[in-house]
Amino acid sequence: MIEWHVNALWHHTDSCRRFGVEIGNRMTVFRLKDGTLLVHNPSELTANIREHLTKLGTVSCVTTANQRLHQSLSDWWLSFPEAFFFSAPGLAAKRTDLGFDGVLNSTTSPLWRGQLYQTVIRGNDSLEEVVFCDPVSRTLILGESLWLLSEGALFKQLAGRLLGCGKDANVPLLYQLQVKELKLLRQSLQEILTWPFDHILPVHGDPILFDGKKKLAAAYLWAFHSDNNL
Repeated sequence: MIEWHVNALWHHTDSCRRFGVEIGNRMTVFRLKDGTLLVHNPSELTANIREHLTKLGTVSCVTTANQRLHQSLSDWWLSFPEAFFFSAPGLAAKRTDLGFDGVLNSTTSPLWRGQLYQTVIRGNDSLEEVVFCDPVSRTLILGESLWLLSEGALFKQLAGRLLGCGKDANVPLLYQLQVKELKLLRQSLQEILTWPFDHILPVHGDPILFDGKKKLAAAYLWAFHSDNNL
């Protein structure tokens, strides 16, 4: 895992392919004030990841980004029976085999209230996404609603150019088309843009460094300029 902020925030990227291109799938780990760990969007639970987490501390919470990203959850649920597991909107109904302790929404959980900012990007009923902000590292943690594919393999960079996210971070067109309630989306974005962040770690693609608010607002300019679904 990569230490993003000293003794406070780490991330790890697994393999993930979209449109036949490797774009990665990022897990983020926060250290809470009690010293325990919150794992967001858990990756494959390999021996190396287990060892690294053991050195960092005790996993107390596991959270999910959306209802589509859940492939590795079973191993985590079996391996960390004492941890609290929280579902993204829609996932608990899909994964009835797991005993979730709650469903995340726009109200910050008491387990990390006063430590992390939390909300849900609404407006896309088929893929509502859980968003976190760590004020210590000034980092926003996003799901699949924002991509930047500017580094790495040539095919990845080419895909970034074709998808409009090769130079600047952008919202995938498919996600834009799935948004049915622009008013709800705008409300979510307006809340997020009040948070203290400079950088963005999306689930897929490259980290977005510096000027995070400006880049997020630019990527969602279409949502604020549209006159539909007011």
